[in-house]
Amino acid sequence: MAAPSRFPSGVTNAVQGSALGMFGMFDPTRYNLYFNDFNDDALSGWTVTAVSVGVGTSGSVIADADGGIMRLTTAANENDGAWYESPGESWVVRAGKKAWLKCRIAVGNAIESDFIFGFHSTSVTPQLATLRFAFVSDDGSAAVYFNVDDNTTDADSATVATLATDTFVTLEAYYDGKGEISLYADGAKVASMTNVSVPAGGMALGIGYLNGAAGAETTDFDYIFAAVER
Repeated sequence: MAAPSRFPSGVTNAVQGSALGMFGMFDPTRYNLYFNDFNDDALSGWTVTAVSVGVGTSGSVIADADGGIMRLTTAANENDGAWYESPGESWVVRAGKKAWLKCRIAVGNAIESDFIFGFHSTSVTPQLATLRFAFVSDDGSAAVYFNVDDNTTDADSATVATLATDTFVTLEAYYDGKGEISLYADGAKVASMTNVSVPAGGMALGIGYLNGAAGAETTDFDYIFAAVER
């Protein structure tokens, strides 16, 4: 095996001659960035909308699992579950700026469930939010697609992945800032959207899951990642 390249003076993406030009690491201020591996209760500052239609309460814990897992256990009624939303609408996907989303999730029921991950305007019903830039799966289908809604045009991608119950899938999206979104499942590019008009306003980062049928379900979130170029 070849030895790795070594850069003892560091590497940089800073503009030459800038204040961080001699900083030996990549400039983190070039991106609005969030990563959560769920090794602790790092969503404690988020807005949580627990949906419990009847008796019982939906909630999450950090599970004893390798790699960090947030485990959502729903109450036992149809449409029970929870939505998690970052505080404030601090994410803006702009034309001319790149953006990324990535998550790894295993849903409790592949077909009878609602799921969303990505950016959306603040809402207790994020799948109906005014602005959306997110992965979505709807009750009655195991298909995951990418949805972009700028409050004028609501566009859906082709199927990005087909969910399987209690089976992890990794979902990724890359917006090139020029109107194209590349979509990936388990590391492979499977679809793209072109000539996309991205939402102009600020959005929250959100993730969540609801039952599509009666019966308690358990859904695991392994990690979530989001980044937008400043």
